[in-house]
Amino acid sequence: MKFNQGVDKILSVLTAIALIVMMLHVVAHALLRYFFNSPIYGTNEIVAYWYLPMIALLGIPAAQLQKEHITVSLVIERMSHGTAAFFKVFAFALSALVSIGFAWFGFEEALENMEMGSTAGVTDIITWPVYFLVPLVFVVLAILFIVDIVVTLRTGDPEIDLLTGEHAEHDIEETVI
Repeated sequence: MKFNQGVDKILSVLTAIALIVMMLHVVAHALLRYFFNSPIYGTNEIVAYWYLPMIALLGIPAAQLQKEHITVSLVIERMSHGTAAFFKVFAFALSALVSIGFAWFGFEEALENMEMGSTAGVTDIITWPVYFLVPLVFVVLAILFIVDIVVTLRTGDPEIDLLTGEHAEHDIEETVI
């Protein structure tokens, strides 16, 4: 649980920093453009190729840690804990494999963009370093899926919250017929 809490804190801090820096950058850009007719060079490209990918990509493993991904649990909720745990372990394993595939493909793309020295279109702002965030995020996500597998196998409960160690609560209330 400490590992998950540490990863959650790191992801939250990095995402918050990226969001705050992006907002300050955009506000400074607008103020400089309005008052001094001197906008910050490449603001649109920096926002589109640096800040937004950071915020979006770091949110994926953070959502997994906090059990905030959308799931369709209509069938799983009707199963016994053992059967539900089996299907969850299968889903986590498949998700880990897909994440590793995305990481591998993303790493190849990042290397290709690094070799090309890719930039943000018509500007000379470099963008290739951001491409390395894709494999990093998906490796972290694969590790989180593996941790989910281990926790599910140890507890037999497929709905353990990795941050608190307790059964995860869902927003939808069950209705008894």
